[in-house]
Amino acid sequence: MNKQERLPKMVEQDLDARGISTLFGIIGLFLLLVVSVIKGVTVTTVALSFLVAQLPMLYQAWRRMKLLRTFNEDEEYQRLVRREFLIIVAMFGSLGVFTFLTWFMLDSMQELLGVALIGIIPLLILYIPMDRKLREADPEHVTNRELRQAHRKQKLSP
Repeated sequence: MNKQERLPKMVEQDLDARGISTLFGIIGLFLLLVVSVIKGVTVTTVALSFLVAQLPMLYQAWRRMKLLRTFNEDEEYQRLVRREFLIIVAMFGSLGVFTFLTWFMLDSMQELLGVALIGIIPLLILYIPMDRKLREADPEHVTNRELRQAHRKQKLSP
């Protein structure tokens, strides 16, 4: 399947996933806001709200992985698509670990931020070159930049 055939499917799937994930993200953040008002704003509440806000990202990544795997059956491409998703899962998992650390051990926002950055920055370093690696494995791969440009063009066209 070439890039011109993939792009509309990716845009449609991305818009659908964004809508659903935004709805669940808003519901989750609203519930955490209610808890914050009742129990007060604590480091744990902030950490939990950040974790809940990331749930939609995990859903979008899962949907993206499922779609990308239908485009190319090459084993290397499939492996890279799975790796991209697993990096996002690892980021979410590390946020979960940091949330529980704040609950039991950390007392300040600075400690939470420091621990979170130490855990997430290496994963971001792994994630950033994935588009290039996917493009190398499949020249017809639609990069994140091309997907963003397609979104912009869709917004501009009537």
